[in-house]
Amino acid sequence: MIEWAVYYAIYWIAGLSLKIGDDLLDELDRPKYAWAPLTIAGASFGLLMSASQWDLALIVSIIIGVVVSGKVNRPQFGVGFVVIAFVILVRGLPQITDPLWWSLIVMVLLMAAAADEYGNDWADDRTDGIGRAFFEHRFVLKITTMVLGVIVTPFFAAAIGMWVLDTGYEIAGRLTKSYVDRQGYSTHP
Repeated sequence: MIEWAVYYAIYWIAGLSLKIGDDLLDELDRPKYAWAPLTIAGASFGLLMSASQWDLALIVSIIIGVVVSGKVNRPQFGVGFVVIAFVILVRGLPQITDPLWWSLIVMVLLMAAAADEYGNDWADDRTDGIGRAFFEHRFVLKITTMVLGVIVTPFFAAAIGMWVLDTGYEIAGRLTKSYVDRQGYSTHP
C-alpha cells in the first residue's frame, strides 16, 4: 500500500512542481526562483518514466506535446530535461514488451496532449462556457488516459496517475491565482 502512496505522491509532486515553476516564469515574473521547482519536476518525471512502460508512455507524450506546442519557451525548463536524463541514466528505462502497441499508445496520448495544449490557448481567449472549462482544465488527455486504461488494463495505474498529476497542477495554479489576486498585480495586461 505504501508503494502506491509513494507512486501517486510522485505524480502529484510532478504536477505541483511543474506548475509552480511555470507560474514563477509566466505569471509572477520570478525566473530565478523557477529553477528549484523545475528541478523537482524533472526528478519526478524521471522517476515516473523509469517506473513502467505505461508511465513512460504517458510522460513521453506529455513532454513531446508541450515541446511541440511551444510551451517549453524559457531556459529554466532545461534543468528539468537534464534531471530527467540523469534519473533515467541512473535508474534505466523500463522494458517495452510490445514496441508497436506502446508506440500506438504514445501517439494517441500525444494527440490528446497536443489537443489540450492548443485547446488551452484557445480557452485563454474565451470568457466562459463549457468548451473553455473543458480545455482550460485539459480534459482531453485525462479522458483519453481513462479510456486507454480501460482498454489496456496495465495502463490503468498510469491513467490514475495522470489525474493525480493534474490535481497537483491545478492546486498550484489556484495558489498562484490566489497570490496574484491578493497582491493586486499580474504580469499580464
